[in-house]
Amino acid sequence: MTTPPGWYPDPDPAQRANSPSAERWWDGTSWTGQTRTKAAVRGPLVAGIVGAVVLVAALVVSVVLAFGTGPGSGLTRDEAGAGEPETPEEDPGAPEEDPEAPGGPEGDVPASGVDLPVLKGWDHDPFGPMVTTGEYKCPGSKEESCLRGSSVIVVAPAGKSSAEDTAKKDIGRFAQLAYSKGTYGGITSHRAVASEKTSVAGQDAYRVRWKIVNRTKPDAYVESVAFTHPDGSGEMLLLRTGFDIAKSAPPLSDMDKLAAGVTERESDQDSPSEDV
Repeated sequence: MTTPPGWYPDPDPAQRANSPSAERWWDGTSWTGQTRTKAAVRGPLVAGIVGAVVLVAALVVSVVLAFGTGPGSGLTRDEAGAGEPETPEEDPGAPEEDPEAPGGPEGDVPASGVDLPVLKGWDHDPFGPMVTTGEYKCPGSKEESCLRGSSVIVVAPAGKSSAEDTAKKDIGRFAQLAYSKGTYGGITSHRAVASEKTSVAGQDAYRVRWKIVNRTKPDAYVESVAFTHPDGSGEMLLLRTGFDIAKSAPPLSDMDKLAAGVTERESDQDSPSEDV
């Protein structure tokens, strides 16, 4: 097996001496000239939800993140959380992959030619289509930082899957990557609160949203929205968003605003618009 693309400790001793947290982008075959200083692990998506130029925040979300807009609650197990994750038959996209395995958030490629709106109280990652808010110490690991909310657009796995299939296959993996055992103790249960057709950047899209219960609080909402690139290339993209369920987290309505505000960019040098 080859090492998947992603951010890894910079192999240059001089660079590491000046910045112990320096990282360099590995494209799957060789080191590139792209470097960064390791940022916060995404609360709602642990650590960079994504590889390539994105903050190590990941879907937390979220990313990630992780990996909200208005669906109700209602989990399959007690809010306190006990036992192993439960997957009701009606839940789309049951987790199938090890969230700690190679090729997680840092193995994903940030999308180009699209961007997210910068809502009030949010920050835009300078290297890719990702926005984050609310950095804090991860509840399950005080050595890492998490985020109350994060959203990122990545390139979906190659194939001919529909937007619906793509979103349903992604949500389980994304949830576990965003709220991993190392940062939140692992997901004890989840329930799908939305699985529906929608629209992103003028393109037909499909949304799957889960409410999850973590072994270590807070719980969260995670969402995967699959849509075709608005540039007409036919490329499938994934919008991954994750929000903590906490007083200091963004309102669930921001999740809808982020999806509704996705725009096509003529150049990766364009600056994201800010919603004031």
